Amino acid sequence: MRIRPLLLAALLAAAAAPRARAAVPLPELLLAGGRTFAVTGHPSDGGVSFSMAAMWPFAERLRFGVQAYADDIGSELVQLYDPNDGTPLGTAAESHRWAWGAAWRADADVWRRGPWAGGVSGAFGAWRVEDDRRGRTYAAGNSVGFRLGADVRRSLGRGRDLGVEINYHRLDQSKAAAWQHVGRYASAAIQFRWAGGGDNDR
Repeated sequence: MRIRPLLLAALLAAAAAPRARAAVPLPELLLAGGRTFAVTGHPSDGGVSFSMAAMWPFAERLRFGVQAYADDIGSELVQLYDPNDGTPLGTAAESHRWAWGAAWRADADVWRRGPWAGGVSGAFGAWRVEDDRRGRTYAAGNSVGFRLGADVRRSLGRGRDLGVEINYHRLDQSKAAAWQHVGRYASAAIQFRWAGGGDNDR
């Protein structure tokens, strides 16, 4: 007799699950890959930039979500010489710096014309800045900061967009800790968006 109430509860939960999923819209997923540049501090030659985000609509043309990122800041190169005769052997990376972290992010579409759209975005979060030598971290520091960005993209249909974005990153770090001071940098990337459901399905 006790099995029947359990079966009834399971059936009711299964019937309510689709309604619960429908109440929470699927997020829009963003992937971006490109390069950093205009870095302050040293090293400052930039490198690979990657980010991913999950964004939920909360008003017309407005989205809010979370973002994770990893940005190559640069490498310090040194000249190698033959210890026997001093012949130059080329350059090698003495140290490497990168930054990674996560942030709250908000997006807004500011214009749309046919399959084309453009928007702006902002994020506030935490960065971890690390220095490593041949893959082994020897110094690290934490920072809070923000990011401002703009993008232009074209719809590929079925909720998929492809475009380009440019971003400005500002970190709040102590200038006294010179080894970990980055300050600010920029990044440009190719952006891919996929909306699992919603008005982007066209």
